Amino acid sequence: MTQQHSAKVSPIKQWSPIWVVPVAAVLIGLWMLYNHYQQQGALLTLYTSDAEGIVAGKTQIKSRSVDVGQVVSVELSDDLKQVIVKARMKPAITALLNADSQFWVVKPQVGRGGITGLNTLLSGVYIELQPGDSEEPQLQHQLLDTPPVAPADAPGIRVQLSTAESGGLAVGDPVLYRGYEVGTVEQSEFDLSARRTLYRLYIREPFDVLVSENVRFWLSSGFSVDLSAEGLQVDVGSATTLLSGGVSFDVMQGWQPGRAIKDGTEFQLFPNKQSIQDGLYSEFVEYLLFFDESVRGLKAGAPVEYRGVRVGTVTRVPFFFAVDKPFEISQQQGIPILIRIEVGRLYENLTLAQLRVELDKAVARGMHGTLKTGNLLTGALYIDLDINQDPNIDTSQQTQRLVLSQSAGYAMLPTARSGLSNIEQKVLMALDKINNLPVEQLLVQSERTMQSTEAMMQNANKMIAQLEAFIGSAQMQQLPAQLQQSLQDLQRMLAGLSPGAPAYDRLNGNLQTLDQVLRELQPVLQTLNQQSNALIFDASTATDPEPKRAKP
Repeated sequence: MTQQHSAKVSPIKQWSPIWVVPVAAVLIGLWMLYNHYQQQGALLTLYTSDAEGIVAGKTQIKSRSVDVGQVVSVELSDDLKQVIVKARMKPAITALLNADSQFWVVKPQVGRGGITGLNTLLSGVYIELQPGDSEEPQLQHQLLDTPPVAPADAPGIRVQLSTAESGGLAVGDPVLYRGYEVGTVEQSEFDLSARRTLYRLYIREPFDVLVSENVRFWLSSGFSVDLSAEGLQVDVGSATTLLSGGVSFDVMQGWQPGRAIKDGTEFQLFPNKQSIQDGLYSEFVEYLLFFDESVRGLKAGAPVEYRGVRVGTVTRVPFFFAVDKPFEISQQQGIPILIRIEVGRLYENLTLAQLRVELDKAVARGMHGTLKTGNLLTGALYIDLDINQDPNIDTSQQTQRLVLSQSAGYAMLPTARSGLSNIEQKVLMALDKINNLPVEQLLVQSERTMQSTEAMMQNANKMIAQLEAFIGSAQMQQLPAQLQQSLQDLQRMLAGLSPGAPAYDRLNGNLQTLDQVLRELQPVLQTLNQQSNALIFDASTATDPEPKRAKP
């Protein structure tokens, strides 16, 4: 039988050189793996509603046209409501990923500022990174639909605007100060809880010092026309606002600039500059007026004037307060109109209590309201206040109107018919008088008068015919010839008395002889004048008187 023996194993007492190669390979692999993760940088996560143009492994992330990362995956979220884009950033870029960083997709777009993103037509879209100014690191961000107007760290100030009106502004619209562009509308959103539109404005440096605590913001439309009771108002903005509109701000006339504001201060956005002026009058006294004539053309916001000076505003047209039968009241008492007399429109340092006292005195003196036409083109009306004893005031309904006003909690102001209504009433009265005239009797008398006139005209025609017959008779035809013959005879007679004719010479000689006889009779007449009996007795010749000598 063969005898078996077990082998004796002895351990090797030294390392074989062959093990150096695998150990070195493992160490190199670990180093390369560590170095790879060290150079990869942070993993960024972006959320968006649409990943149009974004491709994993191709779409780059850039900042100032420098590649800072690359998209590694694009996938839907678990609830399938949004897209999750993951990108690997470079290690040196990690400091730029903070809470204020913003990301958006750059692609060809046509907007108000022109055409942008044309360089992506060949290279494809990319994601732009705008670093923030925060110190809090953040690796999850929302991918913006549109690029931001200004960087978060841009010098300047940002303010919030709130308005109940929808529309009017869009992102990118200019912010103007007295027509000069100083900023841009940066963000627009609608607050569902407050039911208001919110805007964020960026006003660049150095114009941010113009925004103080008492500035007012209003919409600047490119071209607006206001044709109201106060007349025609045309507002033409700058060339920029003519195309896109914008928002303007300024301190109201007569105000001093206020204190500086903090970033993010909220202001109210007014629809226009006129509404700002109207909103300044926060203290007022309200009155209720009843008009028993048409109020067509009278609208809320129409002016209330006192002898041409605006003192208030029409608030409600019509104002149907809590009554059982408003239509019946309108028929019996008139259309109720609510107005307010504003303290700020009168003289300075006037308190609300003083205004009430002054108005009560004016009403006691006969102050009343009338409707007047403010614009003939549109028919817009306004309320004019005056103080006089107007006979057109209907005092029979004042008591009932006063009770209605007091039940509504307002003071009542008397009213009178306007001038046009008075003219209309007088025309109606004149028409009534004309309607009551005895027209039939007037027609009978007119007919008789016409018959008498016709008979008189017939008599006149007969008389004219007789006169024509008389003029056409033979005697009247011969009368001109006879008259001409008489004139010729008279002419011949006068020709015989002309100078050089015998009759003229004889008459001239007789007149000379008569003149000589008169001259010879002149001494005789003088003697008879002195002595009337000279023809019977001789006339004594009187000596001429001698002057006496004066006594010494």
